[in-house]
Amino acid sequence: MALSLFQWIGIGLAIALVLIPIARWFWKRFDLPSKFALETIRRQKHEDEEAEMWAGIEAEVQAAKDEKRKSEIKRMERETAAGWSLDEGESAAAWNKLGIDAPVQPVEREIAPAIVEEQETEVIELTLENALKSGNPDEPDWELIEKMSNLDKPTEGVPEAPDLDSLGS
Repeated sequence: MALSLFQWIGIGLAIALVLIPIARWFWKRFDLPSKFALETIRRQKHEDEEAEMWAGIEAEVQAAKDEKRKSEIKRMERETAAGWSLDEGESAAAWNKLGIDAPVQPVEREIAPAIVEEQETEVIELTLENALKSGNPDEPDWELIEKMSNLDKPTEGVPEAPDLDSLGS
């Protein structure tokens, strides 16, 4: 019995419909990673996390070192710029570039001598008489009291304040 083309296609389709679920069941059942493979995957993930953490810490340390190095460089530049001046040849060349033939002589730094103030100390003996001679700190300041009592009196050259009640009506 000779089968036609459509019959062969039908038989192949029927066999495929039976074998595909069987092959899928075998795949799901026997294609799982082993315990060793699972442990290796877990250990690799842990090492990656740890490496990432250490890379972050090293980046922070490096950033702090860079910031410190930059501040040291700026400090050194300020120190060198504070004491730097041109010599006569460089000064003349700079003035010539500006179009001035007779350069101004550079100002020389003069270091002022240190001023030392000698204070004369007076030795005061602590006795009852010396304590009574010094003024009483609880005594009122009479000049201040007099000035404050004269605040309500008119002063020359200062105009009187307008009456606000008469302006409001």
